[in-house]
Amino acid sequence: MAEPIQKDLISYDSMKEQVEREVFAFLDRAGLGVDDYPIPKISFEKGTTQISFTIPALNDALLGRFITLIKGQLDNVRIHSFGDGYYAFQALNKSLFKTDNILDNIKLEFFGLTANFRCDISKKGNLGQDEINLVIEIFKAGIATGKGDPVQHLKKLGATVYEDTGSLDWGYIAGYEEVKRQIRESIILPLKNPEVYDSIAKLTRKTFESNRPRAILFEGGPGVGKTTVAKIIAGEVKAPLVYVPIESIMSKWYGQSSQNLAQIFEAADGMGGAIIFLDEIDSLAPSRDQNMFEATRRVLSVLLRKLDGLDAASSTITIGATNRMHDLDNALLSRFDQTINFPLPSAKERAAIFGNYARHLSPEELGEIAAIGEGLSGRTIKDICEFAERRWARMLIIKQLPVSKPDYKYYRHSVKLWADKNQQKTP
Repeated sequence: MAEPIQKDLISYDSMKEQVEREVFAFLDRAGLGVDDYPIPKISFEKGTTQISFTIPALNDALLGRFITLIKGQLDNVRIHSFGDGYYAFQALNKSLFKTDNILDNIKLEFFGLTANFRCDISKKGNLGQDEINLVIEIFKAGIATGKGDPVQHLKKLGATVYEDTGSLDWGYIAGYEEVKRQIRESIILPLKNPEVYDSIAKLTRKTFESNRPRAILFEGGPGVGKTTVAKIIAGEVKAPLVYVPIESIMSKWYGQSSQNLAQIFEAADGMGGAIIFLDEIDSLAPSRDQNMFEATRRVLSVLLRKLDGLDAASSTITIGATNRMHDLDNALLSRFDQTINFPLPSAKERAAIFGNYARHLSPEELGEIAAIGEGLSGRTIKDICEFAERRWARMLIIKQLPVSKPDYKYYRHSVKLWADKNQQKTP
């Protein structure tokens, strides 16, 4: 015999209204928007109530919290599946001895291994009040506790977290004196002396707001040291660096890319502040004058809000990097407090960079290879020196000679090879 029909079932429209009202109120109290965490998708198809929503993560702590909530609201429940990336719980009949129509009861499924985490809830017919309460509490718990360790969450989102960058200092970057000066003034001094800047703002403004920079744009070609400089900054101000490559954010799932970006900012803030380094930001947020997909538009919207909405007292700062500034959206450009240009190194700077990787060469030799290396970036100079060292090592091995410093001619030849190859690429 089937279970008797429940008396306390809530109509679909009333259930939907109640869930959405509670979700909106919770997000509002948490200072979050629907772009950060979309509200649950609720539908009634083929006689079945279906509810689905994304969650920030699915770690052991959060899964344990979900199980506690499920056991607290459902009288009898069994584990349907419990494996990496998929966990499902099926409610049983009130009488364990009756198994008729058991699959018509509420079922909760949790998906996601490294990304795209979500919860699907389904039940034949309408939900009871206890089941509605469970849906709401599951959503709240997912948002409130699903992030877990922010560092681990950032890694799951594809970001790289550098927490110990103290081994790098400005001596690693030869030349670029003007770039270094701008960085010290616009980033390092405000981060190391926030009270001075805040005190000035309190003396000058009718309504206090921070005058410290929240976003800086690094503009320059590949290999000029933008990422390395970000690491040096993080080491000097003793803040973790969150490196975000473009491919870690973009997702084929609708709305997931914008949510990934929002979670990166929130996780960085959960670390007590950090330096967020958005590489190739022109790919993340191109100009809206171009043909823009809706998913990209949503990502840009989140980015604009996050750059504008960072708490004034936060130590988090965003650095965007691009070599195509003309492709950036104008509204995004306006959010950056300052743009710092990283030009290709001059001949004097090229000689200094060569000196970092070939310290045994004389000043005259360094000056000569720097002169014939017009257009070289710092990264290319490093690659050239490594190529010269490998050629030298191969010669020593073949001739069975003792280890020694590479001859100057090997560096000169490597630079000429690069120059010839570069000329062939030029039409």
